[in-house]
Amino acid sequence: MGALRTIKYTLSDGQVVTTRQLAKQLGVTESAARNRLNRHTDPKKVFAPYNPSKGGKARKLNAKQVEKNKKDKEQELLKLALQNI
Repeated sequence: MGALRTIKYTLSDGQVVTTRQLAKQLGVTESAARNRLNRHTDPKKVFAPYNPSKGGKARKLNAKQVEKNKKDKEQELLKLALQNI
């Protein structure tokens, strides 16, 4: 088997993103993330939150992933709070 080919997409502001990174950040499937990256280079449109009214399905998270996401968000908020003190 050959090596796994990972395509890196460059956005208009110079960010380099892969489909897996975008899918994890938005909570959508990798195919949905790839579709966004193929259609747009504007970071506002690429990183826009998932909107169920536009179709498609959100990625289903198991209990461990939900708990991990909560902890990650709490840590980010704590860092922000401590920076502003």
